[in-house]
Amino acid sequence: MKIDGTSMGLVGNIQAINRLKQVEKKTIVSGADKIAVSDKAQVYQTLLQKTKEIPSVRAERIQALSDQIEGGEFKIDAGKIADKLLEVCQKE
Repeated sequence: MKIDGTSMGLVGNIQAINRLKQVEKKTIVSGADKIAVSDKAQVYQTLLQKTKEIPSVRAERIQALSDQIEGGEFKIDAGKIADKLLEVCQKE
């Protein structure tokens, strides 16, 4: 059996036309693409920016607190913590 190149050309042309139609459909849909940032991403970005504004970590302060904790000398002042929490909540 001998396959003639001309008969295959017609099939190839039909396949090419179908592919072009598919590409055209995708192009039309992609023209309406939009970008949206979720609320979580916006909050994350805000928090990230605020962390950049915080001064660098003071190693000597961390070491002093670690030593107090290890020695059993570190005392938690619940009233002071509550006052700070209320202060922060009232600002918002």
